Amino acid sequence: MNRILAVIKPTDTDVELLEEAGAVAAGTGVEVIVLSLVSEGSEDASVDAIRQWDGFDATKTDETAETVNRFAEYLGSQILDPLGVEYLTVGERIETTRPSSKIIDVAENHGCDHVYVSNRGRSPTGKALFGDTTQSVILNFDGFVTVRTA
Repeated sequence: MNRILAVIKPTDTDVELLEEAGAVAAGTGVEVIVLSLVSEGSEDASVDAIRQWDGFDATKTDETAETVNRFAEYLGSQILDPLGVEYLTVGERIETTRPSSKIIDVAENHGCDHVYVSNRGRSPTGKALFGDTTQSVILNFDGFVTVRTA
């Protein structure tokens, strides 16, 4: 294993996902890329959830991309620093409601061979109508994918 990509949002499930990725990274000595994305159309709700996250200081910026990146840095410092895991944060605002291609691009650009992503537990009908980011990552990423179900 070379590098792990952990895709996070401001949810307890994603904190647990980052803890799992951190434990694996600590045991194998690899770096973690912490990716926090906000999709166009859902950015207000996502940024509000980040700003309300317990312990996160949201007063330093109003810029969406900077807030998202600072959230990834915050979780990295809270979860990965105590484990002695090296990490890099990537926080971005993307102009699509289907972030799977961005997740795969970040993983490939950073040499990740393992992706940790959470599944929002959509129904089969929801997947058919709206697509499924997790399914797309599983099918299109050339590496291992670990899925944590919400």
